[in-house]
Amino acid sequence: MKLKTLRLKNFRSYSRETEIDISDLNVIIGKNDVGKSSILEALDIFFNGKPDKNDLSVVNDESQIEISCIFNDLPDILILDDSVETSLSDEFLLNSDGDLEIKKKFLVSKTGSISEEAVIICEHPDNENLVNLLEKKRTTLKLQLDELGIDSEGVDQRKSKELRRAIRNHFYPDQEIRTTSCEIKIDGRLDNEDNRKKIWSGLKKYLPIYSLFFVDKPLNDQDSDIQDPMKEIIKEVLKRDTISPLLDQLKEAVQEASTTMADETITKLNELDSKLAETLRSNFPKEPSWNTIFKLTLEDNRGVPLNKRGSGMRRLVLLSFFRAQIESRRTSNAPNIIYALEEPETSQHPDFQLMIVNALKELSETNNAQVLFTTHNSNLAKEIPKKSLRYAFVDDGNIRVENGTNPDGSDNSNIIDRIIETLGALPDPKNKVKALIFVEGENDVNGLINYSKLLHNHDNSILNLDNNEAVAFIPTGGSQLKHYIEKKYLDGLLQSQVHIYDSDKQEYINSVIALNAEGNLNKVGFNTKKPELENYLHHEAINECYKSQNIEINLTEIRDIDDVPEKVAIAVHNASGGDWNSINPDPIKNEEKQKKKISRVKRQLNMTAVEKMTIDRLRNRGGYDEIKSWLDTISEFVN
Repeated sequence: MKLKTLRLKNFRSYSRETEIDISDLNVIIGKNDVGKSSILEALDIFFNGKPDKNDLSVVNDESQIEISCIFNDLPDILILDDSVETSLSDEFLLNSDGDLEIKKKFLVSKTGSISEEAVIICEHPDNENLVNLLEKKRTTLKLQLDELGIDSEGVDQRKSKELRRAIRNHFYPDQEIRTTSCEIKIDGRLDNEDNRKKIWSGLKKYLPIYSLFFVDKPLNDQDSDIQDPMKEIIKEVLKRDTISPLLDQLKEAVQEASTTMADETITKLNELDSKLAETLRSNFPKEPSWNTIFKLTLEDNRGVPLNKRGSGMRRLVLLSFFRAQIESRRTSNAPNIIYALEEPETSQHPDFQLMIVNALKELSETNNAQVLFTTHNSNLAKEIPKKSLRYAFVDDGNIRVENGTNPDGSDNSNIIDRIIETLGALPDPKNKVKALIFVEGENDVNGLINYSKLLHNHDNSILNLDNNEAVAFIPTGGSQLKHYIEKKYLDGLLQSQVHIYDSDKQEYINSVIALNAEGNLNKVGFNTKKPELENYLHHEAINECYKSQNIEINLTEIRDIDDVPEKVAIAVHNASGGDWNSINPDPIKNEEKQKKKISRVKRQLNMTAVEKMTIDRLRNRGGYDEIKSWLDTISEFVN
């Protein structure tokens, strides 16, 4: 289950309802005091706590804060009020887009006290006899079945799901159930006998964990930025598939034994005062909070906890936590989690700033993880894909948040230009760049740079593209902000151009033919002789790449005709015991999952796998002379 959309209303500066798109990676940019941090803190309130009276917007006279979260990538089956599998679709708990939409309302009284309720916005059966169906427990549903005279043959009366279905079908005998949008209350002043409490309790187990880190907050023994990662480790472990059922067994055993003892107490009380005994019953008003029981901290060999050490060391541990999470989430069936950070670059050395943003980007590409962070740092923002940029700004007295790309995937140029202006993100001095290297995407940039380092280390007369100020890369499908900036500022200049494209698409072959036909000595184009840059990799380098991540794959060859990223993605997926064609039972979702896995593999191949290449391996794959010729051509333009 992943967060798709956040809606805020009457929360701090978000007086009117504001919608914020959420993807796997989200970088929130805006001027000071515009409401960036409020987005992160609103999510923390939704998942982990309550607002205070000062969170109520002062712009209007309304007294209710609303925080809504819409989720997609939903589980096909889940357990809600019974130990029986059902689905959100079968229970009519999805909105008109087929998503799960939960709204939390916080009513702030004149005295400052706050009451909370949660509702699900859904397309529910349009029949007044079914309005309260989810409120009823199994016993009441059985009585309703009898009262309505419904034939119970074939209805498993041990399952609330089956009873509800039979009652719905009674009022819609043609089984064409007509629906209307409505709110189903699931939390907030519900009677203990109301089944919706149980549904909400079951549903919460499937919601993502939300972890908010304030990197520069004041430190004390109980609440520190070094304790936070340790707390999140506990929260995530408790939600794992191997742990959660054990906790449920323990909870049920404790509740059963405690209820028995409580009932025995009432029985004895009945002997003394029967009227008083009749008014009492045992009940567990709250679910146990397991993460408050287990404590985890880090300390040195003297027993000194790290929250007593320097801020630089604490932040290195935080960076290490995210890097460790990347490895962990690659090799385990980790629960859904959302990581949120407030300005992770604070008090960090520039090298560590780049490391942490790369770690967060890579973490967002793992299964079931999403990342949000705010930043004022132009160097960090330039590393972010445009589709992940969120710009918060004031418009007609209200806050709006827009994306770096339009719904069709094209650049939202107006917003990107405003981001550049806000950050002061300027390109390198124009007169340093002597050659523009056009490639298809970011992965090709990484691949070419890493191959150039390999060849340069073998022969230092060969051009090294790493941190070379004489060249600027411009991906034709460039996603990162820095590529947008470079393209915007450099396209109109007179630098030489070298175009290097794959040969797996006819459009790129045609582009190179047309470019070279111009006869312009300052422009030259190449198509790879193999289908893609990944085809130059040796299978041993790929195996070693994934072995370093504790993933054993055993490729025996890479052929020129192979779709290498897909081939490797299948091998990596199957190494975990999965079936590539059955990642998800929905064919559309299955294809989406496959594409995401292939995308992650392409990144790994062009970063880590190329680093495992040797000159002999490159010669074996027939790539040495070809790649050297590209670099020699670029060298002629820059020297």
